[in-house]
Amino acid sequence: MAGSRLFTIAQKEFFDHVKSRKFLLIFGILLVVAIVGMIGGIAEYNKSLDQYNRHQSATSSDIQGYMAEKPSILGVFSSVATYLVFVGGVLGIAMGFDLVSKEKESKSLKILLSHPVYRDEVINGKALGGIIALGCALGVVLFIALATLLVYGIVPDGNELVLMAVFGGVSFLLIFSYFAIALFMSTAMDESGSALIYTIIIFIVLSVLVPTLANDTVMETIVGSQPELPQELIDQMQAPVNSTGSEGVFMVRNSAGSSDAWKQFNGRMQAYWEKRQTVHDTLALFSPTMNYETITSSVTYKTASSAMAVGPGSGKVVSASFSIAEKQETCVENILGKILANIVALLLFPVVFFGLAYVRFMRLDVR
Repeated sequence: MAGSRLFTIAQKEFFDHVKSRKFLLIFGILLVVAIVGMIGGIAEYNKSLDQYNRHQSATSSDIQGYMAEKPSILGVFSSVATYLVFVGGVLGIAMGFDLVSKEKESKSLKILLSHPVYRDEVINGKALGGIIALGCALGVVLFIALATLLVYGIVPDGNELVLMAVFGGVSFLLIFSYFAIALFMSTAMDESGSALIYTIIIFIVLSVLVPTLANDTVMETIVGSQPELPQELIDQMQAPVNSTGSEGVFMVRNSAGSSDAWKQFNGRMQAYWEKRQTVHDTLALFSPTMNYETITSSVTYKTASSAMAVGPGSGKVVSASFSIAEKQETCVENILGKILANIVALLLFPVVFFGLAYVRFMRLDVR
């Protein structure tokens, strides 16, 4: 019986959402930007694949031991992730900011609670209806994204399908996070307008201000400037190798005793970027947007801007990258292992805010 009441409330909320103009409008925008992002990503993927094929067929005696990395289909979703951060957040907020407050304003909440229904069934039903609507909206977007890949003749393999599922799951968690925040504000405020304003303020803080603290200027203030390349090592370097199409790779002269100097410099660079990574990960704990971007960067094989340190090694070009998103491993288990902490942190946001909304609603004084 209790389950039936819960399902009835969830069903009502679900149909209220999918029939509302605000949901249809934002969902339409999300669908359009996802398709545009997919088309742009596919064009970039085909371009990178052509460059990779040309590189594989070319031979150069000047570049020994250098191997280009084959572009991944998952890179196509990088543009989609960029749009989802904003549009998905807006969709979650729009669906949650007036779930309870509008019924307070219309006095219908008092009438609802006068029926033989428990409060936890009401709040759980409202949340469940919103979650199902969000899941359906995102499911349609991902289905069309996959269909777009197939239309362009791009067929993902099993590992890539797993990572696409992970991408969809964390995208849902991001949207659900802001939905839960909006739901909490809706229970905490008496008016929908106030709930919307406070939710937007939180959204700006978490998605704009906190990530801003991770930019280069602020990072250099916190951890200092990155080590500079000593002059003696600069003297060993020649012009960049342009034939590879890869920035940051230099030809170097082999000279006796230079290996130790390169190792020391690369060690300092490694320590510097590890320190930056620690600060970045700490800030990410307070921002679902930063966690989402970290996860999708790993899943879509997107490499952030990096500093390159180079040195001689047995007559070959040696390069080391110290970026926040280092060169990705193709093994699914390795990728999931790297992002597990971020997934858990991202999951905490909707859990915490829905818990707060639940407690607030159970103690709500309805008059």
